[in-house]
Amino acid sequence: MASIQKLKKQILREELSYRRRRTSRRLLLAGLLLALVAGCGAVFYLWNQERFAERRFSRAQALLVEQDYVEAARQFQRLARLYPHASRADEALFHVGELQHLYLKDAERALLAFLQLEKNYPGSPFGLAAQRYAADIYMDRLEDPGRAVAAYQKLLDQGVAEGDQVQYRIGEAYFRLNNFEQARIEWDNLLRLFPESELGAETSYRIAVSLTLQGDFKEARQRFEELIARWPDHLYAVEARFGLAAVLEEQEQLVDALEMLEKLRGVYPKPEVLEQRIAQVRERIEKKQKAI
Repeated sequence: MASIQKLKKQILREELSYRRRRTSRRLLLAGLLLALVAGCGAVFYLWNQERFAERRFSRAQALLVEQDYVEAARQFQRLARLYPHASRADEALFHVGELQHLYLKDAERALLAFLQLEKNYPGSPFGLAAQRYAADIYMDRLEDPGRAVAAYQKLLDQGVAEGDQVQYRIGEAYFRLNNFEQARIEWDNLLRLFPESELGAETSYRIAVSLTLQGDFKEARQRFEELIARWPDHLYAVEARFGLAAVLEEQEQLVDALEMLEKLRGVYPKPEVLEQRIAQVRERIEKKQKAI
């Protein structure tokens, strides 16, 4: 009897073990089937999402051609919101920013689109262009040169192609903040790092002007003269001669200042301003002679 009872228990244990194994296999198969169904569903969903996104993108582009900028921006915005994983979602956001910035003149909405693109799509080929737009919006539309500096510096750190332009804008931002010393540092960096830049003459002129504003006439004179010697036929060489005349006047070299101003006749782009300055310097010379 004892052996029979023992055998029954063994048989029962084996039966329970078999049932558990069979249940596990069923659960495993069910899980695999569910995963397969879910995977197929996900692929189907993503495929449809891409298809729907492409349709909306094409619709928005057509509106753009028709110059319906408001509706085009709305369609691009809806695409980015409804299909954030679509392959053209980043491009759609970029178009939203461009339309709001260039055509609809809504700086805040444009900035929001560009910043959203930068945050959500860090590897996007539109990223650097979006950051440049954002920096320009801070600088020119929102008049926030402090944030503009940070945005432009970030572009420089990433090795943006138009580095000389960005470097110039950093200097300009500091100039607007009345931080003339730092502005000159940034502009001198431009001249050092980009010696062949087309902005060289303009940058040198801005440096000389900032020195004049701070009353450093000796250094300002040297900078104006260097500009004239290096870019004698440039538009900013004409402006430099006008600025140099002002420096000579401040240094009480009135005859030299008058001579330089008179040579600008027929050349300086604002003849009425030029004649006014000539008259002022002549008046000062006459008063000085009478005083003697």
